[in-house]
Amino acid sequence: MKKSTILKGAGLYGLLTGAAAWKFFSYTVKRREEDGKLNSSNPYIDLIKEKSTWLQQQKTEKVSILSFDGLKLRGIFLPAEQKTDRVILAVHGFRANVMKDFAGLLYFYHQQGYHVLLVDDRAHGASEGKYIGFGCLDREDCYRWIHYLDQRFHGQCSIFLHGISMGAASVLMTSSMNLPISVKGIIADCPYTSIWEEICYLTEREKKSWIIMYPIIKIASKICKAVAGYEYDEISSEEEVRNTKIPILLIHGKEDRFVPPSMSEKIYDSCVSKKELWIVPGAKHAESYYIAREEYEEHILKFMEKAEKTESIG
Repeated sequence: MKKSTILKGAGLYGLLTGAAAWKFFSYTVKRREEDGKLNSSNPYIDLIKEKSTWLQQQKTEKVSILSFDGLKLRGIFLPAEQKTDRVILAVHGFRANVMKDFAGLLYFYHQQGYHVLLVDDRAHGASEGKYIGFGCLDREDCYRWIHYLDQRFHGQCSIFLHGISMGAASVLMTSSMNLPISVKGIIADCPYTSIWEEICYLTEREKKSWIIMYPIIKIASKICKAVAGYEYDEISSEEEVRNTKIPILLIHGKEDRFVPPSMSEKIYDSCVSKKELWIVPGAKHAESYYIAREEYEEHILKFMEKAEKTESIG
């Protein structure tokens, strides 16, 4: 075979790989206008609609902060009915919204007397942004939302972070940062270890050729760094919990085939703070609350009670 033919073939391969990588990046990271819209096939649509209507009837406050890179991030603050210093920061998942992920939990927390701050992730809902952060950027956003709450309550509050799926990874990635003492605990429901490992898992699950996909994903990661500001393997939940003092409750559905429960197990093994892991039988991805509601509520209440007592003793 002639050298010119080989070079042309290599050049064509490079072009095709680059084009595939850009398409992969765009499909994965770019914002979509339809993100967060409720799918009629959602098995919990009736509950979500019911709690959405309930939320609209409450006295809420629209709030916003500025991200480290100049985006306006928006949220809804639902105050407790009675005076309290306890507040939940709720962080939703990939291409979702807070009502889809927190419909039942929002009502539960409100009934328990907590303030709840529901935030739209960057590139989701009412928040600005073209590119999804996958926790690598969202950790910085969580950090600023935490300080917003801390200042709002003049440092006299107990803040619990509750994230689901990508939101769970985001709050875990935040756990190693220099957080105010008002942060008492983290509840992470079906988190991934890193977006790189999650993409690798999904690639293998779909039985796609790793020889073909690896260079595409690797180049897409470099594109993401150049365009969105982070690489897929830049931040890991598993690594960040090695450097935290904040108590962590990990929850994961045993039948989760989108983010495998083994990822929560790896995070649990790496975590150096007080920690708990609950694998929920029969639950698929982000379904644990719906499948085992009473047990879920019992787990988080006991966890938060212990976390606050530990803080007061320490």
